[in-house]
Amino acid sequence: MRALASWRVRRYEGTLGETRGILAVERATFRECPYRARELQARLRSPQQQLLVAEAEGRIVGFVAGLHTSGLAGPRLEADLLAVEPAWQGLGIATALLTSLRRRPGSAAMLRGVVRPDNVASERAFARAGFRPSAATYDLFIYRIAGLVPRPLPAWGGEIGRLADPAEAAQLAALAPALLPAADRLWPASQAPGLTLLVARAGGAVAGAAELVEVHTLLYSGLWLESLVARPGQRRTLQALVAAAVEEAKARGMDEVGCLVPQEERSLREVIMGEGFRLLDGYRIWTAPPLPEAAP
Repeated sequence: MRALASWRVRRYEGTLGETRGILAVERATFRECPYRARELQARLRSPQQQLLVAEAEGRIVGFVAGLHTSGLAGPRLEADLLAVEPAWQGLGIATALLTSLRRRPGSAAMLRGVVRPDNVASERAFARAGFRPSAATYDLFIYRIAGLVPRPLPAWGGEIGRLADPAEAAQLAALAPALLPAADRLWPASQAPGLTLLVARAGGAVAGAAELVEVHTLLYSGLWLESLVARPGQRRTLQALVAAAVEEAKARGMDEVGCLVPQEERSLREVIMGEGFRLLDGYRIWTAPPLPEAAP
């Protein structure tokens, strides 16, 4: 009978009752949300949030938590958390939630989600909603902030600070042209809300950089280490940048720092783990362009 039951996808309207319904679904699936209903309701008022819910029999049975971010690649809508109550799985609800999210992109030029390769049901939902997987598998590393006492950065022969001006942006663009925007676009992109570029300087020149995106999700507040570049062979520069990212998170009172690293990049993995990050799991990155908004 449940296969014939009606359900619909709609926007989250911000009520406490809806928030309690979202928490109930999360606790029936992930069981990771540390917030009470009123705390979560306050977090979901942020313009960074784009939340859709699936409703059936007068209650919420699923949701997708979209998250607006801005990095050097431009504005993006993250399909950050997708959950459907176990009794309502297998009915296409997850696919419908993701498809609806693609129709509500805001200013985003791309949508992105990460899924474990062994999570067959989620991969199927992303595929049916028009997302395409990365060829590579990425390892997710997490640094949990356990204390706010500052830690000295590893000695590397230079200093680390925020990107200073367009001239420094041009130096950085020349350092990694295959990974970063061109010089004329990098400085404007670096001014996006929630984005921080930490720059390593040595001998009067740019030696590397870390791209940090601030996020406030249903599960935590943190920094995403979106990209990390340095001159070839400059392992100590990378170590200092990763450590500086952790210190930046501490200074902001964040819960954690996260970083996705391609599994084949062994040297970078060693740097990340050497700075205290813990391997969580392997994931594929799924992306899709926005869809035209549905007619009323």
